[in-house]
Amino acid sequence: MLPKELCAIKVKAVMTRDLITVNEETMLKEVYHIFETERIHHIPVINGEGKFAGMISKSDMLLLLDWGTKLKLPASERKNSFLLTSNLAKDMMETNILKVSEEDTIGRCVDIFKENYFHALPVTDTDGYLKGLITTYDLMILAYTEHGMINAGL
Repeated sequence: MLPKELCAIKVKAVMTRDLITVNEETMLKEVYHIFETERIHHIPVINGEGKFAGMISKSDMLLLLDWGTKLKLPASERKNSFLLTSNLAKDMMETNILKVSEEDTIGRCVDIFKENYFHALPVTDTDGYLKGLITTYDLMILAYTEHGMINAGL
């Protein structure tokens, strides 16, 4: 398939729909646990109305933790424990997030990813409800695997 044809595919054909989300009041300890136990790199945050409110990335979580974490230094463990039990998802989430709709094209997503330094876009409806997530990984699966093309209906 030509890149031009790939770029015309709608987001709804490629996005991930089965998401792990947290709400704004979720403790960071739980967010950290999700990153440690699931094979994901982004967790959408939902507000009290069930609408998309922000995103927490695994890389942001790792930046928050003390440098001595990998060495399991006692002081680092204490600092991390305090940070993770005294902050909520809303304290850490990024709120200035570009969003796409299910009807947007893969080409638009590619353009957004090329111009910005992030790897996931929330897919929302016109009312702000989260419908899914599209990542650079989803685009690689689409472009480089037969499975991706079959799932996109090609």
